[in-house]
Amino acid sequence: MKKIIYILSILFVTSCTSSNQECETIANGFIDGFDGQVTMGQQSSVEIFNQIDKAWAELDYETIKTFVADEAEMKFADGRVASGPQEFVDLIKTWVSEVEDQDGNEYTWNTDYAFSLAVTSVEGDWVNAQFTSTHTNPESELEAEVFYEFYHIVDGKIQEWSQFKRDVLK
Repeated sequence: MKKIIYILSILFVTSCTSSNQECETIANGFIDGFDGQVTMGQQSSVEIFNQIDKAWAELDYETIKTFVADEAEMKFADGRVASGPQEFVDLIKTWVSEVEDQDGNEYTWNTDYAFSLAVTSVEGDWVNAQFTSTHTNPESELEAEVFYEFYHIVDGKIQEWSQFKRDVLK
């Protein structure tokens, strides 16, 4: 009986590892105005996002700039727009001072999730991420702010970035 189980185990393992069959790309959804399919993106784009998120949390502006393409456009939730790495960093600096000065809060957040999507007809991936920033000021009417961000990453650099915000009231 042990020999039969052993032989069946070997056959099972070799049948799983010796297949040269290509998997079908699973697509889901659409984007108006674009040909191609929406698929899961690459983990490498999420890893780039993680490096950007880490540098941003540490306010490491020089590292942030290395992840932004020269021609990139970044749209903040409040309507401000930055073009290129230096303008992006300048607006982050302004935003940090406003958050700390006006609200009396620390500039911190929790990264709730991030995942990568791709469109087969568009170069690169879109990393979608959500952040929650809890307010500690007892005078504030806000309990938290939830940010949704979309990073279009091509060859390790942000080509386009958009941010949206939802306020959570006490």
